[in-house]
Amino acid sequence: MLAKFNLAPVPSIFSVFERPLLRDLFDGGEQVVTYSPRVDVVENKENFVVRAELPGMKKDDVKLNLENHVLTLTGEKRHEEKRDEGNFHLRESRYGKFERSFRLTDNIDRGKIAADYKDGVLVITLPKTKESQSKAIAINMN
Repeated sequence: MLAKFNLAPVPSIFSVFERPLLRDLFDGGEQVVTYSPRVDVVENKENFVVRAELPGMKKDDVKLNLENHVLTLTGEKRHEEKRDEGNFHLRESRYGKFERSFRLTDNIDRGKIAADYKDGVLVITLPKTKESQSKAIAINMN
């Protein structure tokens, strides 16, 4: 059995106000929350790589759009309502529509952008233009 975590073990002057708030937050009450996927952006010699965590989502729930130097990731993580789940003691899962946008610099080869989705992770590869890729420069000895 799970035990509820008591956030305010020592009574305070605000207990009268805190308890209803904490009860609403931690007793399975409905919360107004928004879902926003976690995103990592990594740069290497040839590319920028964007990795977005989208657990439990299907490929069709996600859209990727490039317009005016802005790459926009939109979608919706849907909550499937099940009445037979039992009583929630803690609910941290987040659901809802989301939108994440990234402004691209001029050194991205827009014609070669690729996106792959596997196991709840969207990987967007943004290749750099040949001119912008770093190059080793030989040093001449005089």
